[in-house]
Amino acid sequence: MNLLPIFEWMNQLPISVWLREGEEWAFPVIETIHLLGLGLSVGTILWVDLRLLGFVTTKQRVSHIIEQLEPLAIKGFIVMFISGLLLFIAEPLKCYNTIAFWLKVLMLAITGLNVWYFHKKVYPGVAAWDDAVVLPRQARMVGLISMVLWFGIIVAGRWTAYMEGG
Repeated sequence: MNLLPIFEWMNQLPISVWLREGEEWAFPVIETIHLLGLGLSVGTILWVDLRLLGFVTTKQRVSHIIEQLEPLAIKGFIVMFISGLLLFIAEPLKCYNTIAFWLKVLMLAITGLNVWYFHKKVYPGVAAWDDAVVLPRQARMVGLISMVLWFGIIVAGRWTAYMEGG
């Protein structure tokens, strides 16, 4: 499936042209909001991942950590997603022509599957290991995979941002 015509169409949308060529403040403000959303979301997700791996707050129940941090992670993700969508709309051809963008999209999809797997397959059994310092292998793997993917997403996002235009 050739997506180039869709990306070319998006590149000509008035909002795309305005974000890219219009007010000089728009793109940096959106990028700043994106990075703040990233910090809130990934920062809280990282804390949960570190708990799953047994590196931090091992005296706290996993369920308590998740109850406290998940709402913040979701809010940060929403901010990050909306602002990221605007950054994408501003430069769709640049994204199309940058391998880092496609890697980021792939890693975001896998991250979503990792979250789904955790909530559907691992977390329902939390009562059995909620207080444990060393959690079950599945929980630790979810945390490790999450950390690796988010690191990759951040690197790919920065790589995309600093590539030449499309």
